[in-house]
Amino acid sequence: MKKKILISILSIMVLFIGCSKEEKTDKPKPKAPLVKVEELKFTPISKSIKLTGTVEAKVFANILSPADGYIEKLNVSENNFVRKETQLAVISSQERTSLISQTKSKVDELTLRLAKTTQGSTEYSELNNQLEQAKKELEYAEKLFLGIPVISPLSGTVTQKFIEAGSAVSSKQNLLTIVDFNSLIIKTSVSEDLFSKIRLGDKLKVKFNAFPEKEFSARVTLKYQQIDPATRNFPVELKLINTTKDITPGMMCELELITDKKEKAITVPNDVFIVNQNGEKIVYIINDTIAHQRIVTTGISNEKFTEVKSGLKEGEKIVVMGQELLKDGIKVMVQKPKPSKTEMNKETEPKKEGRVKK
Repeated sequence: MKKKILISILSIMVLFIGCSKEEKTDKPKPKAPLVKVEELKFTPISKSIKLTGTVEAKVFANILSPADGYIEKLNVSENNFVRKETQLAVISSQERTSLISQTKSKVDELTLRLAKTTQGSTEYSELNNQLEQAKKELEYAEKLFLGIPVISPLSGTVTQKFIEAGSAVSSKQNLLTIVDFNSLIIKTSVSEDLFSKIRLGDKLKVKFNAFPEKEFSARVTLKYQQIDPATRNFPVELKLINTTKDITPGMMCELELITDKKEKAITVPNDVFIVNQNGEKIVYIINDTIAHQRIVTTGISNEKFTEVKSGLKEGEKIVVMGQELLKDGIKVMVQKPKPSKTEMNKETEPKKEGRVKK
């Protein structure tokens, strides 16, 4: 009986071991990870920073009143273009205004009295003589006390007008602002560490908040050698190259300053790097479906790409997607590149049947 039980137990154990071996042998082998690769080529790379600038007019004039008085004539308005030595306005002095006002009142009074007097009478003749004398005094006053002309000192556009015809003005009061739009510049500033990076003649890309879809350019014309103690920055001036009439003083803009540049470098996307425990940057290249680990050193880096100084060669295929699953020496599956538009067009083009000669 005991022998039968022992034989049964041994049979069950043999059967269990056999099943477990079958299960182990039936397990599928893990698939090679799928990766995407790109061929390394020499390309230019640059690094830039953004600066904030303000449009200013290099040549402008605030027209001040030469004396106290009243605006007798106003010959310009906002947005009018005026040439140098154009008469902008005429100011009547207080003395002239007072004298002319008195003589005008006298003329008006005599004219009214004469209208109410019987023609041919002695009183009418006397009033008529007095009226003629008052008109001569008015004409004399207008010629003797001429108005003070306000002359433009430059050619430009009237951007601001602070007066109206007939308004009272005081000496040195600001009347008008005239701007020469051909003298527009952009003022910005750079920190001490960037002072050597910006040079006279450098061409910078410019974008205005008012025209987000348009791209302008400006050239560096002046670098101030003295630092601004308030901002600890060096002021810089730039001349707009492709300006338009829509750009006016006071507008804000964004400047792109290139700080580092290489015309020929091996560059890779920024997200291909893996950092090991020693702080070294690692990438993977693929050779005959086998992944090989490379330790690299980097240089210039911008928002999208980084220069690789050492560790990679032109023509090698670097893993740009799926590198997190890789180890040195592991076998991989390489994702096939998508066909180009020209290849897709060729595939979809109908085949031309040849004509059979009779």
